[in-house]
Amino acid sequence: SGKSDGEGAWGGARHANKLAAAGLAAFVASAPVCSVAMASEFDVLQAPVPETSYLVDDGGLLNKTSRKAVRDKLSDLEAKTGYHLNVVTMRKLQFTPDPFEFSDKVLEQWYPTVQEGDTKGVLLIVGSGKQGAISGGPAFLKAVGNGVLDSIISENIPILSGEEKFNEATLSSIKRISASLQGKEDPGPPVRREKRRQRTYKTKGETSTKRGNYTVIVGSLLFIAFVVPMLQFFAYTKEK
Repeated sequence: SGKSDGEGAWGGARHANKLAAAGLAAFVASAPVCSVAMASEFDVLQAPVPETSYLVDDGGLLNKTSRKAVRDKLSDLEAKTGYHLNVVTMRKLQFTPDPFEFSDKVLEQWYPTVQEGDTKGVLLIVGSGKQGAISGGPAFLKAVGNGVLDSIISENIPILSGEEKFNEATLSSIKRISASLQGKEDPGPPVRREKRRQRTYKTKGETSTKRGNYTVIVGSLLFIAFVVPMLQFFAYTKEK
């Protein structure tokens, strides 16, 4: 990934990731009550490279329309630029809780050498933590740029995922990455919606108005309770 400086480092990371995947497989096999999250991480690491689908929606976060959009947009991107981006969604990370560490593992598992992974990238979206990561080869990361990468991780993914808009979080991230790889203007991050705090107290004016209404109501009740019976009494005695 972008953390590897050469064939040796990439190869070392690949070897470590294979050992980690093997260890995870053994753990899953020996623990019948292990979490689905752990099994899912192992499934993704062992999944074939999504060469034509560009997507492993293990978390089930995307709808049918978005899955097709991911495939179409990333296929078009690769045809135009030669860069290949894969999208991975997870419901939860448990065995490897750090999203960046897991996306690095996926990238290096799918593309074992620096030559294979140079123009490849992995966009990871994690549902439960409303977070994500982007890993890529040296050429991929340089072309996208640190500013866009950091903004996607700190704005697109958490803002939209925080609103449970996983489809939009994924597609808006792809849109920004694609624009950078094609040398186009960055569309920028989404605008964070400020939740309006509901006032739970009454203003002085509201309190005075309510107090005035209360006085009118009490006065009316007193009139009905005392004055009306007296008028009825006088009317009765006059008839007598």
